[in-house]
Amino acid sequence: MLGSVNKCKKCLLNGTRFNAFLSFVQLTLSYMQRILIAFFIVCVFLLTSVSTFAQSDLDFRSGSGAPQESKTKTDSIKPEIRLWYLKGYGAFIDSTKLDTLQDYVHIFHPVYKNNVITASYVGNYGTPALDNNFFNRNYQTNFFFAQSRDAYFLSPSKLQYINTHTPYTRLDYTQSENKSKNNETRFNVIHSQNVKPWWNFTFRVDLAKSDGQYIAQEAKNNSVALYSSYTKDNVFVHAGFITNSMNNNENGGLTSDSLLLDEQDAEYWNVNLNSTQSHFASSYFFANGEYRLGKFIETEEDGEEVFRPILGAMYNFELNFNRQEFVDDEKLSNTFFPVSYYPDTYTKDSIRYNRLTNIFQLKQYENANKKYSFGKRAFLGVEINRGSMPGVYDFVERNSQWEYPSHLLGTPVPDSMVYRNDIKYSNTFVGGGIFRETGKFWKWNAEGRIYLTGRNAGQTELRGIIYKPMNFMGDSLASISFSGAIENLEPDYFQEKFYSNHYRWDQNLKTEQRLTAGGTFKMPGRKLELGAKYAVINNYIYNDTLGIPNQTSNEILVLSAYIDKDFNYRNLHFRTRVLWQKASEERYVHLPEWSAFVSAYYQFTISKVLLTQIGSDVRYNTKYYADAYAPSTGMFYLQNEKEYGNYPYIDVYASLRLKRTRVFFKFVNIGTRFLNGEYMTVPHYPMNQSTFRLGVSWAFYD
Repeated sequence: MLGSVNKCKKCLLNGTRFNAFLSFVQLTLSYMQRILIAFFIVCVFLLTSVSTFAQSDLDFRSGSGAPQESKTKTDSIKPEIRLWYLKGYGAFIDSTKLDTLQDYVHIFHPVYKNNVITASYVGNYGTPALDNNFFNRNYQTNFFFAQSRDAYFLSPSKLQYINTHTPYTRLDYTQSENKSKNNETRFNVIHSQNVKPWWNFTFRVDLAKSDGQYIAQEAKNNSVALYSSYTKDNVFVHAGFITNSMNNNENGGLTSDSLLLDEQDAEYWNVNLNSTQSHFASSYFFANGEYRLGKFIETEEDGEEVFRPILGAMYNFELNFNRQEFVDDEKLSNTFFPVSYYPDTYTKDSIRYNRLTNIFQLKQYENANKKYSFGKRAFLGVEINRGSMPGVYDFVERNSQWEYPSHLLGTPVPDSMVYRNDIKYSNTFVGGGIFRETGKFWKWNAEGRIYLTGRNAGQTELRGIIYKPMNFMGDSLASISFSGAIENLEPDYFQEKFYSNHYRWDQNLKTEQRLTAGGTFKMPGRKLELGAKYAVINNYIYNDTLGIPNQTSNEILVLSAYIDKDFNYRNLHFRTRVLWQKASEERYVHLPEWSAFVSAYYQFTISKVLLTQIGSDVRYNTKYYADAYAPSTGMFYLQNEKEYGNYPYIDVYASLRLKRTRVFFKFVNIGTRFLNGEYMTVPHYPMNQSTFRLGVSWAFYD
């Protein structure tokens, strides 16, 4: 017995040391973030001035550093910026263009980026959101409880790599109408420059602060990324570091929706919580390297030598740290949380989740000059997952309730009584694919992977896409594509097991089976896009009305169709995006049947140099049982008490562009000034009332 006690003490001591070490790591990363921000502010001006002279002497003919798979040895010397993303663990390079358009520069909010039509949104900048389009709920974060904040966090897959002949800097700033009251400020900076024609460094900082219009609604989120790309002939390397932090005051929503009709100012409306906060933090260390075997060949057009890769060997590394803390300092009389499993003196839940991923990959490149050539790739991956959840020792069971010992009531929880529920599991998976990305006839990509060992053993994922460019009704850029996926997905670890002060579950969920298919037709020349998707899901996992992950054995069918069309008549532009979606089992999936985004603006030029747009945006969805939000977990969950929707969110704006500078003036949700209705997309969480925003985006190319 004595040996067991000593063993427990040793475990507790080790756990304490481990927790102290984790705290030290997180504190170090926090200070690193602050130092990097300060360092950047000083260096951005120095580097810009110094590199103007340094880069003017670089010989870009020795290698372009372009993201294309074939690189010319003799590129012409001209100012140029190339951008790309990495996909498929670095197997594919997806080129993109620098955003210099004036259209929709006023849509700065991350929640509404990437053609989001409508979203369930807690209210002010930096707060959780859920895309109302069922098929767009794909998250980049590895951490289950951070999914509702995914729009704000940077991750390696979101980074845009740059190769520039001259230093490139962009400043992006937005400000609310009042700096001292209900302030909302957003400041993003990106600086990129090449130290060699093929070697680039990019620094990015995203900072935001929002006081909110309602009590206890403050939010802060900061992201810092330093990353680099080395792309020369047969060696490609992409690597970097990212750190994210987000702090939210959680007010639990209004005590009654009827307060929206109250004549008092919004800052006096009663909310459910006044002393609770959520803190999220994540960090990434990542690298992707490829060595290519191939040869230089002469092109038929101009006789220049181009490196044509034949075989590539790749290694992908990613180390991801995640931390969530929920602090509850509410008074004992507050009954917002129906259950508290730990004593009243226990006020902070702390969750850690970390993942280490190593992936080895071989890729055989297709030959663009051969009609029936296609590429092949195979990969092997290993994931190691570690983490912990909170717990407290020495509970006493009385009347089927776990209670804290009476002699310790009213005192802080001793460190010796706090322990961690450790998370330890790993996965090994293999996969591969075949693809055709060049040519003018058909393009396609099919890939799959299967988990061989570990917690997710047996999980399989198969997906593919077929793309056909065509000339349709005079539009040479028209295309049609079909995509599909068959997936047997194991539940996330936290969907099966979780312990905290206000929520806990321990359950054995089955593999979720999904069959998804869809098609898209595009006519860029006519500014038209049509699409449809459907999914058949068995063992669907959802968050039930208690806010706990649950599962249904019913087969669920989800259908959706959309149209995206621009209408232009002289200087008048009118864009409509309409989405229809339907779920066969509305008990488990709540979706608005119709959603729409309508934008109209009039464009003209002042003094032949100032491009001007004056217009309005409207977002709307039909009424439905919008998902509720749980502050202590950060999750959205089903509710069947009240329908929300049928309210138009109207923004009016004016935007200006002079050379590399873009400015906008915007009134947000002006309907609150003259429309009756509940402007809520999440139960009890009103959207911001009519308010003004100013934004400036300024780019420097030298």
